[in-house]
Amino acid sequence: MATTEHKQSVRNAWINRLRDEALRMRRQEVSKCVHIGILIATYADADGTNAFPSYQTLGAIAGCTEETVTRCVKVLMAVGLLRRKRRPNLPSVYLLVPPVGKEVPWLEHLHLYTDTRQAKRRKEQKAKEIACALAKKAEEEADEGSRTPFQNGVREPFPDRVPDTVPAGGSEIPGPRSGTGSDPVRERVPDTVPAGGDQYRPTFGRDPGTDQTMADDSPQPPTRGRARPGESDQSSAEPDDVPYGRCEECGRALTKPGRTRCSRHQELPAHPKTRRGRAIQPPIIAVVPDVPPAPAEPARPPFQWKREDPLAPARICGCGREFRSRTDQTCQDCQFATYQEAETA
Repeated sequence: MATTEHKQSVRNAWINRLRDEALRMRRQEVSKCVHIGILIATYADADGTNAFPSYQTLGAIAGCTEETVTRCVKVLMAVGLLRRKRRPNLPSVYLLVPPVGKEVPWLEHLHLYTDTRQAKRRKEQKAKEIACALAKKAEEEADEGSRTPFQNGVREPFPDRVPDTVPAGGSEIPGPRSGTGSDPVRERVPDTVPAGGDQYRPTFGRDPGTDQTMADDSPQPPTRGRARPGESDQSSAEPDDVPYGRCEECGRALTKPGRTRCSRHQELPAHPKTRRGRAIQPPIIAVVPDVPPAPAEPARPPFQWKREDPLAPARICGCGREFRSRTDQTCQDCQFATYQEAETA
């Protein structure tokens, strides 16, 4: 009598059991190992033998690195679901081992998947950071214990609760704060500035040398232009002992002997009609030849003094004076002397 019972192959039974284990554990590491195991089973025969795919092929199919495939194979071999058989001069063959009536110990062997070189490096770095933090904290606690605290537990930076005095302004006398002395600050008065926009005195017309003594201008008394009739000129700078006397009207000094009045107040001879005034000289009539006038020479322009530019480069003139100019090679005093010589020639 033939039976209709369906028999399952070893390969299918092994794949179904791995699928159930992934649903039971629900962990990312276990799911990755199950994925790699199912890919290996697809290369095996129905009885679960003769599977030898390479790590490169499995990594390309699963979309991971060869190192991840190696770690998954180690976990499957550690829990007893996969067995590897080595062959001389041939690739290793994997055998599918389905578990019978026992629970797969995933948690005991997951460290083979999680303990990678990168994870070990991160753990070592984190351990070093924790050790440094603990050492720094211990050092701060030691510093806190060596300082003098307040009664309320707050540390006191100054033992006498009075800050040290700081020398003020570089002097030896301590002041209340840095940069100030005990004496009051004197009032600063700004320097006077000469009126006008040009603060530089011109150097032309004077000797700029400081080693020579210059004659100062002595103040001159004011002179009166004309005195009123009957008023004596007492403020005149002329001495009293004049050789020819003074005018009777205005008191001005006379320049010629035998006179009592100046030319302004001198009596004129009487005119026959007006009984006053001078005789009028008749006009002189002369024949002027018809000669064309000579062309007049153009008037020479006056000498122009230039204002010295304080930003121009300094130069030394042939006379020894120092001046500032951008184009001239001689000072303005020498230029003026040359102008006068040309005018008198």
